[in-house]
Amino acid sequence: MTYLGELRTHWRPLAAATAGLSVGLSLSAYTNAAMGPQLLAAFGWDRADFALTGTIALLTFVFLPLCGRLTDLFGVRRIAIVGVVGLPLCWIGYALMSGSLWQYFAITAATVSLGVTTTPAIYSRIVAACFSQARGLALAVAISGPPLLGAIGVPVVDAINRAYGWRAGCVAIAVTIAAIGALAMALIPATDANARSGARERRAATDYRAIAGSGVFWILMTGVLLCNLYHSVTTSQLGIMLRDSMPDGQTVAVLVSTFAVAVIAGRFICGVALDRLPPHLVAAVAMALPGLGCVLLASSLDGFPALVLAVCCLGAAWGAEGDVIAYLVARRFDMSVYSTVLSILSAAIGVSSALGALVLSRMLHATDSFDGFLVLSGIAAFLGGAALLLLGRQPAAVAGRLIRSEAPGRTPDAPDPGVPEPRP
Repeated sequence: MTYLGELRTHWRPLAAATAGLSVGLSLSAYTNAAMGPQLLAAFGWDRADFALTGTIALLTFVFLPLCGRLTDLFGVRRIAIVGVVGLPLCWIGYALMSGSLWQYFAITAATVSLGVTTTPAIYSRIVAACFSQARGLALAVAISGPPLLGAIGVPVVDAINRAYGWRAGCVAIAVTIAAIGALAMALIPATDANARSGARERRAATDYRAIAGSGVFWILMTGVLLCNLYHSVTTSQLGIMLRDSMPDGQTVAVLVSTFAVAVIAGRFICGVALDRLPPHLVAAVAMALPGLGCVLLASSLDGFPALVLAVCCLGAAWGAEGDVIAYLVARRFDMSVYSTVLSILSAAIGVSSALGALVLSRMLHATDSFDGFLVLSGIAAFLGGAALLLLGRQPAAVAGRLIRSEAPGRTPDAPDPGVPEPRP
């Protein structure tokens, strides 16, 4: 099968994953950027206290590994339906808030807890299982759903907010998530339900022991923890931070849309590069890129061109990150534990993001400036990218029952013989 032929053959699982991820938890990076300034203006919350909402990402460390494991056992549809139903209800909850910051904390906690079932660790499984030659490109297409919808939707939500108020904006987001999420459920192939029917008796301890014994896993974990401290800047704080340099609300909306477009570009460039270049080099560059964006934002260069460049660096890195981690997991680990491994690494992203949010809140209390945090997270990103270069020193395949092996007649990207490959 040709490189692009895989996209034509497996269009249905690719479309399902793209639609599901478009309105999944990843969309909050863009909806929060649009709604954050509105909520601060409406309720008069202190932005240092508001920054603490980023610590709620710690819940992913609790729920995401569990959901990833269940996805490997029972399939994507049965797990993702939880978020497809729950996320619209959370946005209706936002629309009904009366002004207490603790209401926002509680609803955001529910959003994260339910939304982990709609993350790449869940939906990308059906893509990784179907693609081998064009896996990087296919993952890029699927994971580009949220930024594409964000690029289109943020200006629309901003217009709704200005015309009808922020509560109407929340309802519009809820309706969109419900409609596109239902479409994703309808497109998921029926074979997904039987993805692990032959492996459900295997003990979890055996799987986790094999994963923990892999040097590749710990290199990826180190890179993930270091490279994602900046996340709170690109989620709940992006619009607020940009207003420090560009007070005009419409200009900030343009920059947020630019961020979303950069996410898409980063994912496609990274996806094709992963299919054609040494993956560890691509990973190192992509994961270190936010370091440059953070340093630019912390510098004295506050002109519009400098902000565009900084936002593009952050967006491209945000986009490439999901593709890089998912690709490396699919390449190095057996598909029967794909969501298990990817969910653990994704949970580590949540831990790093939450730690960054806590540090940011303390720094804002002390200085009322983002600059110190930007320098700190930028240096961490450079170190994390350098750590990923160590993947080049690891064996091409790691020995182990659940780790990709290069046995005669089988390449690291070959489908797991014990797992039926989904059909379109």
